[in-house]
Amino acid sequence: MIEFITDSAGNRKAAIVPIELFERLTRNSDLPELWESVSYEAGKNDDAMIPGDVVNIAIEKGVTLHAAWRIYRKLTQKQVAESMGITQASVSAMEKSEKPREFNLARLAELYDCTPEQLTDD
Repeated sequence: MIEFITDSAGNRKAAIVPIELFERLTRNSDLPELWESVSYEAGKNDDAMIPGDVVNIAIEKGVTLHAAWRIYRKLTQKQVAESMGITQASVSAMEKSEKPREFNLARLAELYDCTPEQLTDD
């Protein structure tokens, strides 16, 4: 099935095609105008593997990766706070931060049975 994207006047501007058809059309085509060069700067955590379930939680709930790990491990903020010797409010504040302190990342990684690199998307 092919779907069309139209402008406000109904003129076709683009098409959405099944991936199999797209791959067949582009496999043997030399169409450099279709490809756009994208600059990329390697991050320190590029090699960290994160379970798909954790990523899905982060996306669906709109939370940071380390908050998604807590949810994935079925822990409450209160349980994490007690384990770390801090308040639940501190855990909540930490979960809102994209870049918690390295010390906290190490403690969370131990608690969540993962590596510190798996807790952020640097």
